[in-house]
Amino acid sequence: MRRSAPAFVVALLAALGVSADVSPVSAQTTAAIRGRVVRESGQPVAYATVQIAGSQRGVVADADGRFLFVGLDEGSYTLLFSAQGYGAVEREVAVGGPLFTVTLSPDPVALEAITVTGTMKATTVSASPVKVNVVPEAVLQRNATNNLVETISFVNGIYQQVDCGVCYTNNLRINGMEGPYTAVLIDGMPIMSSLASVYGLNGINPALIEQVEIIKGPASTLYGSEAMAGVINVITKDPRFAPRLAVDAWGSSDAEGNVDFALATEPGDLSGMLSGSVAYNERFVDDNGDGFHDFPENRRGVVFGKMDYAPEGQRRASLSAKYLYEDRAAGVEAWTSDDRGSSTVYGESIYTNRIELLGQLRPSWSEDVRFEGSYSWHDQDSFYGDSKYAASQHIGFANALWGRTLGMHDLLLGATARYQTYDDDTPATAAQDRRFIPGLLAEDQVRLFADRVTLLGGMRADHHDEHGVILSPRFAAKWDATERTALRFNAGTGFRVVNLFTEDHAALTGARDVVIASNLDPERSRSFTLNVNQVVELGPNPMMIDVDLFHTSFDNKIIPDYDVDPNQIVYENLDGHAVSRGVSLSFNQNIDFDRFLYSVGFTWQDVYFVEGDVREDEFFAADWRGVFSATYNMRSQPLRFDYTGSVTGPMRLPAYEAPFERPERSPAYGVHNVQGTWRFMADSELYLSVKNLFDFTQPTPLVDPANPFGDAFDTAYVYGPMRGRFLMLGLRYGVGR
Repeated sequence: MRRSAPAFVVALLAALGVSADVSPVSAQTTAAIRGRVVRESGQPVAYATVQIAGSQRGVVADADGRFLFVGLDEGSYTLLFSAQGYGAVEREVAVGGPLFTVTLSPDPVALEAITVTGTMKATTVSASPVKVNVVPEAVLQRNATNNLVETISFVNGIYQQVDCGVCYTNNLRINGMEGPYTAVLIDGMPIMSSLASVYGLNGINPALIEQVEIIKGPASTLYGSEAMAGVINVITKDPRFAPRLAVDAWGSSDAEGNVDFALATEPGDLSGMLSGSVAYNERFVDDNGDGFHDFPENRRGVVFGKMDYAPEGQRRASLSAKYLYEDRAAGVEAWTSDDRGSSTVYGESIYTNRIELLGQLRPSWSEDVRFEGSYSWHDQDSFYGDSKYAASQHIGFANALWGRTLGMHDLLLGATARYQTYDDDTPATAAQDRRFIPGLLAEDQVRLFADRVTLLGGMRADHHDEHGVILSPRFAAKWDATERTALRFNAGTGFRVVNLFTEDHAALTGARDVVIASNLDPERSRSFTLNVNQVVELGPNPMMIDVDLFHTSFDNKIIPDYDVDPNQIVYENLDGHAVSRGVSLSFNQNIDFDRFLYSVGFTWQDVYFVEGDVREDEFFAADWRGVFSATYNMRSQPLRFDYTGSVTGPMRLPAYEAPFERPERSPAYGVHNVQGTWRFMADSELYLSVKNLFDFTQPTPLVDPANPFGDAFDTAYVYGPMRGRFLMLGLRYGVGR
């Protein structure tokens, strides 16, 4: 029996312009597409997603795998079929035809996944003119952790940089460029920036994630100025597909504890999910003997709720909310919370409160229109030794998008508005910073030569009060040279206004004085990437090979100078130019229908700046890096073994005066993780992980740790892991619905 939406939901959605009519769709309409989604055995794939390629329209099949599209214009449409644990299928279907059946095959790594990040419209990864890496939930579970940053740092071309050897501030570099150059999205909304980019990423728990979509290359036209290096779009779980009850709990040999849970309603017109996460660690660990924590103590709680309204399987509205609280602390062993702000017992203590709201609306009066909005509040109350740093940021963001396919053209038009306030207690912020940035965007994707060539052009215009109208053009092209060979080219520009004290943690901790040599102008960039994707036929086990070339040049780049004076960090716009360029190569193969899967990636990069006639490497940008992963599924037993590893090459490091000299180049090093998983029931798994298997750690990252309140103390000399080998034992319940 069908369920109707509650009266208050109907009234709310009606006020927003959404039809609340949830009566069955009339079978008399002829402008419809009817079908059924099944697996290879003929059994239905319940609640599979069916989307029209290159558009914003989609429906969800019922429990029997049946779906219905209504209100379509006459003609043919390309439909995309997908479901958790299955590879996506693309099929051309005519309106008004007979009932048809589509078969999905299991694909635990979703090599042919659905993505929306590249163009803001649904498409398969292979059909997208912009290269998108999709990391599904199954891959995230191969390297169990409660930290998204750690998980995706094993993606080729992405590197986790730790900025502070005490409190473990970190960011993600894409193609050698620092974390603030990457736009981090939650369900397509850019709500991570500035203040949140320092600690907010660590509050995104992998247990909430459906998949992560990564673009390595310019994307400012769609996602704003912060997408200069690329985009990381975190897609949260859909309540309609989530298990009714799911629990993931683990403990470590370092006395850490973590519990994630999720509750979901039965799929229907109105579906909801409530999830939460609690992480706890209060053990002092000092294996390197410097008297400080090797990694911080942590108490973190997250609550996340999501609600979807989808009459007849067609999503009309969604709303999600999240609250994060974190108490992070590290320092000398004697430090306690009573010493917060002490000038005699050194510790760093950060309290974080964060609220996120995200909503989406597809009004009933037009299938081509979509409204999106988000709001976030981030509050940080912290002490770095006896230096207080308190800051608060509010960000509101809204999108109004219109998209339609007209012949060969896929059009997208949009209006955006961003309002943010930022305030802290540093000398650099004499008054609260308020910014209102309205913008317009337009994009056209054209398919030519029997769909073998796809061209995409776009332009974004944002208005900044201080800088006027800023244009961000974009161009992308895809050529299917053969059935198994595709070439992609992507070019664009970027523009960024820097919030120095939130984005460069070295300005907040350590004894160096901060010197801002001049007024800091906005940074500008020009980027291009070239990707060659080749599928090599090896019988039933094809191999996918990707080669990527990337090049980004910067004007006005702000680079911290550690060398002009060992007691200072000097910030000013570069009088010259900076470059990040390189090449990456990756191999992926699935052997014997998921029995053995592996991937290998290698990136070489040259990240430098030129001022006058002097060329210097940038700090903390490794010359090269390799990543590896492998999964072996036993057939005789319900056991799976996973390996994840990386090898990082040398990088330039800050210099220090006697008697605290350190090498100015780091050594190459490797980190290796292994995990075994035993599925002892249909919906339950027990897993054991060994992190940093070979126990590699760098020497203490702290300079003069015996005198943390002295003039020489510094926390920025971090190039490798500070935490040695440890074990994790965990249990997952609710693996499948």
